[in-house]
Amino acid sequence: ANPSGQPTLEYNEMHGFHALGAGGGWHQHAWSQFSRRWQQHRARSSSASNGASTSGRGSYLERVKGWQGPSKAALISGSLSATGDLLAQFVQAQSNQKEGKPMGPYDPLRTLRMFGFGLCLYGPIQFYWYNLLEWLMPVKTTATFLAKVTANQLLLAPVTLSTVFTWNLMLTDQAESIPNKLRTDLLPTMKNGWKFWIPAASFNFLAVPVEKQVLYMSMCGVLWTAYLSHASTTRIAADPVPLTIK
Repeated sequence: ANPSGQPTLEYNEMHGFHALGAGGGWHQHAWSQFSRRWQQHRARSSSASNGASTSGRGSYLERVKGWQGPSKAALISGSLSATGDLLAQFVQAQSNQKEGKPMGPYDPLRTLRMFGFGLCLYGPIQFYWYNLLEWLMPVKTTATFLAKVTANQLLLAPVTLSTVFTWNLMLTDQAESIPNKLRTDLLPTMKNGWKFWIPAASFNFLAVPVEKQVLYMSMCGVLWTAYLSHASTTRIAADPVPLTIK
């Protein structure tokens, strides 16, 4: 018996208040307990989900804060971009020799330009870009994989190609040739890039941890940079201001 003489009240979210001491029944009490605990579980889950979403939204700045990450990416990309140019010049010299053409001297300034491109632009761009993709799409599914590869080829590729063309032409006093270079070579170079980068990017997003993605893509980029170095210093057909390799 209740010493106070008042019925014991138990809150039930489905049926209001039940006076258990007044004959509400054990089954009503059990249902009340179950309903309350279920609602508490849902509230905790919702709060945790909202908290995770909020922290996730703020985590991109945490992920990329400081200079260590972009600086490391810049040094790696700069070094490998220079290596790619060395490879490009070597392959071109060997090709000229086989065709009976003069091999031509090694151009250290061209290598320096490609090093500067990787150091100042390509490395930092890759660092922030791949961390952004990982932040936006952290779960590895077929859909996110396809989205990352597509974004890489349709968003990052034209930025990278436009930048390297502009970089090399400006540093060789041929800024007036930039519009025609972009109009003539951007799309064909992008198409060649798809043939190379889609398989490489597929492996990158599927198998390479995000902290290793800049290194992996830069290593693949040695071959690609060799091609870019050649493409960005090749004379454009019908260019009113002829390009010269300096």
